[in-house]
Amino acid sequence: MSTASTTRTIKFISKVGTYAALIMCPDGDIYQEWEGTLSDVTAIRPNFATTKPVLYFVCTSSRVAEGIATPDSIDYYFNGTKITWSGDTSTGTFAGLFKKIAPSGDNLYYGLQIIANIAATAGYAPAVIKMVASISYGTQSDSIQASYTIPIQQATGSSYRVTIAAGDSKNFVITEKGGSCVLKAKAYQSGNELTKNLTYAWEKMGASGWVTISGQTAQTITVAATDINTYGEYRVTVYRDGAEIGKDIQGVMDASDPYDIDPHPSPEDEAITEDTSGNGVVTYTPVVVKRGSNTKALDTTFYFVIKDAAGVYLNSESDRTTAKASCDVTRAHCQQAGGDVSITITAKD
Repeated sequence: MSTASTTRTIKFISKVGTYAALIMCPDGDIYQEWEGTLSDVTAIRPNFATTKPVLYFVCTSSRVAEGIATPDSIDYYFNGTKITWSGDTSTGTFAGLFKKIAPSGDNLYYGLQIIANIAATAGYAPAVIKMVASISYGTQSDSIQASYTIPIQQATGSSYRVTIAAGDSKNFVITEKGGSCVLKAKAYQSGNELTKNLTYAWEKMGASGWVTISGQTAQTITVAATDINTYGEYRVTVYRDGAEIGKDIQGVMDASDPYDIDPHPSPEDEAITEDTSGNGVVTYTPVVVKRGSNTKALDTTFYFVIKDAAGVYLNSESDRTTAKASCDVTRAHCQQAGGDVSITITAKD
């Protein structure tokens, strides 16, 4: 492709701007709900001892011609506490909750498999899985980390959940020129998957906002390398008997694309504090680079879309549709979103 695009989440830490790390689950968004009271929990769903969801650490680098960077080693944390291991199974405080996954065969990624329910260990509150990887490039070694929040909350009636899962074995990553990957929408009610009377509407994040994909109304959608520039975001809305029951967003990486965006965030940890005495703004001054060289590939300006976890815009239409050299994400954006914020950066040229 002749242009590039990227999306950032305001909390992910990257010491070297040429790396981008994400934690992805091929089964879609992970969550747990509990019934009863905190003193008498009567049920937890879904049952991770049965579903055994997997989280993969996916790291791309503009310094690597093939796009995918494989860590030398990786450490895992649960709510800030490092997970210890006996072989591939977690021990200590988290004994029997997790298994480590290492690259082998067709699997390119390190990861973490959850093999038991974590709601009680998390105090029946949201849990954060953090992965910290050591990656070498020549004689230099960098520490790259990414986090994944697992919502854990009390069940409210017959609630619906919509998620986008991988419809193939590619884990939302295109690694070959001319390749593709499949996204599959899934809907659940009270932990049970719904299969009847459902319709779907798919959208793609454009340079300045969501764009409906004409004719895409099936449960699955195939994303080709030609459809995205380095990174693309897709949103599905699911309807049951004509009534909307939920939405979800999923990103797709094209590691085969010759271009990448070095976002040049300042500060580098991309973190904003709620405390007004801490940092209140992250400034992005991106550059398009050619993979494998880490050198500037072209002079261009960029479109910036700031949004919350549901994909709701946090910057104005005029701001989203005006190409510029830099963009500020502020504490006000985070307060409006009620937490983490993401920014999609797309090169104009």
